[in-house]
Amino acid sequence: MFLKYSNQELAYHFTRIAIGLSIFVHGAVRFPILRQFAESHLKMFEHTVIAGYPTLIMCYIIPFLEAGTGLIILSGGKRTRYGLLLGIATMGILMFGVCLAQKFNLVISMLLHVIVFYLLLISKYTPEARQAIS
Repeated sequence: MFLKYSNQELAYHFTRIAIGLSIFVHGAVRFPILRQFAESHLKMFEHTVIAGYPTLIMCYIIPFLEAGTGLIILSGGKRTRYGLLLGIATMGILMFGVCLAQKFNLVISMLLHVIVFYLLLISKYTPEARQAIS
């Protein structure tokens, strides 16, 4: 089955699946504990300009954003580029928040995700916009 694919194609698809699963599961595991997840972040952001309801609202949205991003990436094909762009945007939102909270050690993981999203996005195996529209 794998013999018909080049090493580059295999690397692309397996990396796409791995990052898609990673971000999907990261969001989906929070669905059953959404309230606890959201409320647990209030203290972390209490000294920032996004303290209170802005933090609470984003913490209710982020798991769905992560899971949705993962599903789009996992679906592959023409939607892949949009999932990768959404992944980069999601990481940007998360990095903004953790930087406000001065949790700079968390930025490393997010930057690694951004790098993987970027590398997949620029890959010749990711459908271009003109291909994705048709």
